[in-house]
Amino acid sequence: MTPNPHQPPVPPLPAVTTLLFDIDNTLIPTRAIWQSALDTVATRLAGAHPSVSAGVIASTYVHTSDRLWGDYDRALAPLGSHTAARRHVWELALREAGIDLTQRQLTTHIDDFAHRQMRAIRPEPATVAAFRRLAEVYQLGVVTNGDSDQQHAKLERAGLDPYFETVVCALGNGHRKPHPAPFHRACDDLAVRPEQCLYVGDEWADDVVGAHAAGLHPVWITPTGQPPPASAPATRFTSLASCLRALCDHAASRPIRETEPT
Repeated sequence: MTPNPHQPPVPPLPAVTTLLFDIDNTLIPTRAIWQSALDTVATRLAGAHPSVSAGVIASTYVHTSDRLWGDYDRALAPLGSHTAARRHVWELALREAGIDLTQRQLTTHIDDFAHRQMRAIRPEPATVAAFRRLAEVYQLGVVTNGDSDQQHAKLERAGLDPYFETVVCALGNGHRKPHPAPFHRACDDLAVRPEQCLYVGDEWADDVVGAHAAGLHPVWITPTGQPPPASAPATRFTSLASCLRALCDHAASRPIRETEPT
């Protein structure tokens, strides 16, 4: 295999018993799928509202979504559910773009957007094979800021759900990453100490800083290979695939677990 000049040398990974993962943009390329679905629904909306271009609809939604989800605790958490939050984001974005839909039209549109994203998720054979191998050696789990129904559905669509012994979904269940609580909840579920866990994620603040503060060993998936914005003891990989290869290499030197995951 030709070395990737943008991939920094991989230091020895810590001796851990448990691997925990983020979902969105780590296990699943959520942002790319989200953008593709957004472009499609924006084009459909523009067809029904010729005075507004698809580009304006899409860019307005991106701006509104990033702003509100970035201020989740104040702007969206009081709404009480992920469904209500998604509806609120779309209502504000379309209002700002100058589009007025009936409540029934809005519901149909939001459902279409969500279904397009879910249908785009497919199992990646190499990723599934890697997790099958890792599950022979390590306990595996997920810590995500998403909601339970959608995140479990994503894992199922990706063919990964059978390999995780715990899936901690922080949305609507107390503190979200980077707070230590969801990381520690996963550790409690698997009866391990934080220092026995490696945590793999793509967001610097939520995943790397959050996992480190909770006592886990963070691994940062950063496709551009950019340097970290601040000092933190995180191993870096430019892709999930390169991370999984390294983890499987480490697994090769470890004994197979006596108890298979259920």
